[in-house]
Amino acid sequence: MRVVFIPAPAIGHSFPMVPLAWALRSAGHDVTFVTGGDGLTVTQAGLIATDALPGLTTLGMLSGFVRDLPELFKPFNGSPIEEMKERKPAIVASWDPYVDSHVALAERLRPELVVYDPIFGVGPLVAAKLGIPAVALGTGLCQYLPEMLRELPAAVAFRRHGLRVPEGIETIATSPSALTDGPPLKRVMRYVPYNGGGVLPDWLATPAKRPRIAVTIGSMLPKVQGFGPIERVIAAAADVDAEFILALGDAPIGVPDDMPSNVRTVGWIPMNALLRTCSAAIHHGGDGTTMTCCALGVPQMVLPNGPERYTNAELLRSQGAAYVVDAETLTAAAINGLITNGNLRTVAEELQSEIASRPSPAELVQWLTSLP
Repeated sequence: MRVVFIPAPAIGHSFPMVPLAWALRSAGHDVTFVTGGDGLTVTQAGLIATDALPGLTTLGMLSGFVRDLPELFKPFNGSPIEEMKERKPAIVASWDPYVDSHVALAERLRPELVVYDPIFGVGPLVAAKLGIPAVALGTGLCQYLPEMLRELPAAVAFRRHGLRVPEGIETIATSPSALTDGPPLKRVMRYVPYNGGGVLPDWLATPAKRPRIAVTIGSMLPKVQGFGPIERVIAAAADVDAEFILALGDAPIGVPDDMPSNVRTVGWIPMNALLRTCSAAIHHGGDGTTMTCCALGVPQMVLPNGPERYTNAELLRSQGAAYVVDAETLTAAAINGLITNGNLRTVAEELQSEIASRPSPAELVQWLTSLP
């Protein structure tokens, strides 16, 4: 079977799709990603991709959203979860300038099944044009269900093409049942962290002599907003009896010369490999880091920045799954609480157990390839 995967054109949207794509390839099916920007990094996972947006970068697209759609990024005044629900249709519509190039490329590939990113409604449009099944693969905590595409503004692409959203599109949920802003979904799948490959440093295989804390603010945020939240962690680190690993990725940013002796900086490192050795994580609330922590049972502290990350943080906080802290007020005492709070670890282990109990990506292949 020819299967096309269509994530939003960003690494944080394409990477979570890799395990299901691997499962389909291992079962003998042809898999191609249609994406752009740094979403094309899926090729490093041994997968085939086609570039729907030649010459465009994910950073450029994100900068355009911030410039042209500031209302999507304004701070919440009330409940992050409820206000995020109100913004979702506009968030889906914001991707519209990049929809038609994905549709055209996907059509040329003549797939028999399309697996798509719910925030990027290209998959149902391709399915409607070709008369094939589509399945949404949820990759984070916030739900974007296909029904949203029936009304404006999220329906803008369907209205332009003169098509209706196909009936019966299912969404595969990967987030724990308590950590979602929508209704429970029938179809669930184990979240299998994929954070890229690489050669692991020797020190990672050495058992830590004291608690190890992973610190990251994602792959995109440092390029847009700089080093700020990390600086607060560094300032508090000297007063915490723990080892801090600052995972900075490939962001071209410097670090202070007077770094505390218990702080280590690294470039790109597979986050799942790092987190397996950690007692806790401090991060920005992005879906990939959040879900990887949940899958591995790692207690979390979230320093949120941006609407969806505030929503993720609130979902985690409401279930006792994370400390949520304003980066400007971060203290050593808060970090000490992160690594000593037994309740936080208990909840983390419960989330890990729920995720592990779900069907693996390989177990969904037969269902996917039998869809009418």
